Amino acid sequence: MSTRYELVSEVTVNGHTYECYDVRPDDELVDEVARLVCELYVDPEVWVDSLRKASAELGSVAADEELSQLLDEVAASVVPQMDMQARKLHLQTPRNEVAEILAYDALRTLHKVIIPASRVREKEVSGQPTRGVDIFALVINPNVRAVISEVKASSDGASPPGVVSVGDDSMHAQTKKRLKDRNTLLRELNWAHKHTSPELKVEVAKALILLSKKDAEPPIAAPVLVRPVESYRDTDFGCFKEAPDEYAPAQVRFLVLRLPGTLEDFANRVYARAREVA
Repeated sequence: MSTRYELVSEVTVNGHTYECYDVRPDDELVDEVARLVCELYVDPEVWVDSLRKASAELGSVAADEELSQLLDEVAASVVPQMDMQARKLHLQTPRNEVAEILAYDALRTLHKVIIPASRVREKEVSGQPTRGVDIFALVINPNVRAVISEVKASSDGASPPGVVSVGDDSMHAQTKKRLKDRNTLLRELNWAHKHTSPELKVEVAKALILLSKKDAEPPIAAPVLVRPVESYRDTDFGCFKEAPDEYAPAQVRFLVLRLPGTLEDFANRVYARAREVA
C-alpha cells in the first residue's frame, strides 16, 4: 500500500508539516481505489457471505450465479457514476468523493491514523454528498489526539486554489469552525462510536474520556487537497502554511495528493471499475 504514494516534498515549520505526494499513475491504482470504493459502498465479501447463508436457510433457492447477478444489481444501484457529458463535471459526486476516498487511504497509510468509521460508507443517501467532518480520525500513540480532516479536490489554475481559503465552505473556514467548537468533537466521537466496528468501540470510548479533559492533547488539523499534477504549485498550502497559528492549539499536517490526468477522468475510471469488481 505504501508504494502507492511517492514523496515529492516535505516541509516542517514550527512543528507543522506540509507534504506533497504523487499518487501512482497506473491501472493497478485504479483497481485498488475501485476496491476501496466498492468496499465502502457495497462490501461484496460480506454481502456474498450473507447471501449464501440466507440462501441455505431458504433451502438453496438461489444458485451462486444468481447471487452474483443480484450483487451486480446492488452495486449498479448504489455506486454512483460520472456523467462525462454533463456541463458541471466538478459538482458530480464521484469526482469529489474519490478525493475523500484517497484521503481516507492516505491518512491511514502515511499518517498512521485510526479512522473509526467512513462517511462514505455510512452516508444517509447513496450518491449524495456526505455530512459532518469529511474524515474524523484518531492518533493513538504516543498519546490520543483527535484528527480533523477537510478534503477538497481542485483543478483551479490559481495557487492556492479557492477551495483552500475562499468562502464559508473552504478548508480554512471549515477547519477553524470545527477546531473551535467543543460540540463538534463530542458529536464526532459519538458518531464514530455509533458507526465503528465492535473492536474499536472501546478505543473511541477511551478517546472520549481523554479528550474531554482540560489537559487533553491538542487536535491535529489534517487537510487533504487532491490536485492534478499539472495544477499543483508549492504555494497550494496557502493560509495553512502562511498563518498556522490561526488553528492553534492544533498542529497542522497538510497533505497534497497529485493525480495523473484530470480529476474527472480518474473518477470516471475508478467508479466504473468499482461496479465491475463488486
